[in-house]
Amino acid sequence: MTDRERAQILIDQANSLNLQSLIPQVNEILKANAFVIQSIYDAKPNFANGEVFLETLLIKMNFTSRSIFELSKGIEFSILGRSEKAEIIDRSSIYILTRSIIEAFLTLEYLFFNNLEREEQIFRYQLWRISGFMSRQDFGKTANQKFLDKMEREKIEIEKLKEGVKKSPFYPSLKKQDLWKLDKFGLPRIMSWSSLLTQSVLNNSHFDRLYKLYSNYAHSEFISIIQLNEGKLSSSNSFNIETTVTSLNNVRILSCVALMELVNRYGFAKERYLEVDESLRVAIEFWDKFGRNN
Repeated sequence: MTDRERAQILIDQANSLNLQSLIPQVNEILKANAFVIQSIYDAKPNFANGEVFLETLLIKMNFTSRSIFELSKGIEFSILGRSEKAEIIDRSSIYILTRSIIEAFLTLEYLFFNNLEREEQIFRYQLWRISGFMSRQDFGKTANQKFLDKMEREKIEIEKLKEGVKKSPFYPSLKKQDLWKLDKFGLPRIMSWSSLLTQSVLNNSHFDRLYKLYSNYAHSEFISIIQLNEGKLSSSNSFNIETTVTSLNNVRILSCVALMELVNRYGFAKERYLEVDESLRVAIEFWDKFGRNN
């Protein structure tokens, strides 16, 4: 590829902040993302303790991104008993799903995409695992005997994991409040989402404000309700279109950063990535760089 061709791709990417050009570009990036993630399954690498969930988190990001992609195209809405139909953009769901993608990426960083010593990574992973098992213990009664048996096995596993965590050299670093949470509810993270975002490779000035906005919608805070009440849902509404472009572009950025984190850490992923068309790789690397802290 010539420098001139590369420059034209970058110009096209920079000028793609409109739904007409953004939708097909995001589609190609999500397909490339899935293509490279598949290399984990194909290569069957000898992952270390817990790293198998790296693939699951990446798949979650990709599937959720695909849902946002579909919502961004507009959906048909009708009311029982009425013949007329409306084309809407479900902005609230797009915001909530985008928040989920940000948190999935931060979890990937917290557990796997970091430069911590392996022992500390395992400590974080075990805390995360304990919390998940403890949450399932609160699901309530069920007549499903297989599920009941699983919960009983996990109850035993929780105690074993807690004993292992207490032997970790990182256990004394937990605060009193952390210890209480670990005992009562589980401790999935030793830092808040806000702290994780601040320490992330992601461009904080770009994502911090957006994450706060998306969180308001996820929790149905008053600001989200009044903004929904004041706005319009029509897929032709200019504000709806603008906010959808912003969210869809964030999906593109997060997908590219996650993809390059995988590619830069695993040789089998890099080999698969190099099979992607060069013009698409130029676009992916452009948005990866845009999405990171300088």
